[in-house]
Amino acid sequence: MSGQPDQMRRRIGPRPLGLHLGLASATLTSSLGALPLAKRGHYPWLPELKSEAKNIQEQLQDFEIEAFLPELAQRGQTLVSEMMSGIEKYHSHPYKRKETQSSIFWSRGAAQLLDYGKGVAAGAPIALIVPSLINRAYILDLKAGRSFVDGLAEAGIHPYLLDWGAPGAEEREYFLDDYFNKILFPALNYLAEANPSSPIHLLGYCMGGTLAVAQASIQQGKISSLIALASPWNFHDGLNSGARFMISQKETWDSVLKGFGEMPVDLLQTFFASLDPNLCLNKFRMFNNLSMDSVRAEEFVALEDWLNDGIPLVKNVAAECFKGWYGENSPYLGSWHINGDVVRPQSLTIPTLIAVPASDRIVPPGSALGLAEQIPNAKVINPPSGHIGMVAGSRAKTGLWQDVIDWIKR
Repeated sequence: MSGQPDQMRRRIGPRPLGLHLGLASATLTSSLGALPLAKRGHYPWLPELKSEAKNIQEQLQDFEIEAFLPELAQRGQTLVSEMMSGIEKYHSHPYKRKETQSSIFWSRGAAQLLDYGKGVAAGAPIALIVPSLINRAYILDLKAGRSFVDGLAEAGIHPYLLDWGAPGAEEREYFLDDYFNKILFPALNYLAEANPSSPIHLLGYCMGGTLAVAQASIQQGKISSLIALASPWNFHDGLNSGARFMISQKETWDSVLKGFGEMPVDLLQTFFASLDPNLCLNKFRMFNNLSMDSVRAEEFVALEDWLNDGIPLVKNVAAECFKGWYGENSPYLGSWHINGDVVRPQSLTIPTLIAVPASDRIVPPGSALGLAEQIPNAKVINPPSGHIGMVAGSRAKTGLWQDVIDWIKR
């Protein structure tokens, strides 16, 4: 069934594995070299860590660095070993995602609009859900008890989930305009014509939210509200130096796109790893200490399988996103065009809900809040979770899901 992950005979994540292992080793090795500088007060701490840095410097005065280094090196080796053990346990975990119930309502090329509204009353409000182009749509239908679309349906809201699918021969030459003209606009038109008495709420998640903003600005006459979940808009807000450096390497990206004809999944993952280089080390150490037959361990594996089941970004769209979105900050600065027209969230008059997770490491809060600055009277909520936990975590049902349900029913 479309929307399902390919069941992996052998897990290969976290992707790219070599990079994550190298980052963990480099982080801990560089800590050894930074220690003398930190003790003398010469280490270039980030400004926001000024008070914490002063504390560390004062505590270091009680130690001889030479005596402290072997213990620090041993601790670093232990941390990397715990991460490696966690990765091995992840690779051998027995979890496999089960098939879920949906039907294909509309399709074009690789894209399918999946209907998850079995049992929902006729005339119920509709949620048209647009996920990111580079991740599988099933994060919104992850597993029993962690399915956002099931939560909406149980609340009497009819969910339609757009599954982009992996790019085929047709999509490989797409520009962003093509995704709008051939998929987003026709899908909404078809849905509206088939459900003339149902209000349609356009909901975008992550990159899908950025696309949904543009769609809403052009087709707002067909929708009742816009819901943007952790959607980047001010692409220059919150980027660290590593991410900025990667984005600046235009010749490298041009060579990759020319050579591969797309932006491969592992390179996309490399970019996101630059946003939080220690994330892999920390989360697999945590996983290593879980009971492998626990619910928490199974949920970790389900999420990790999804993270490693990404979709490559077609070359023209990758170039537009890296140059326009991340390079020129075109959405926020008002220079992003669809079919020659500027995308202006300021023109939206429909109610808009913007979710900005409190601990998002993928879309910096300032980036998502850039959208709230430009949409008149937008309502902002701050789910107490991260980018993924917001939609599929243990607190999602009583948190974001309920917020969205209340919004649509109001």
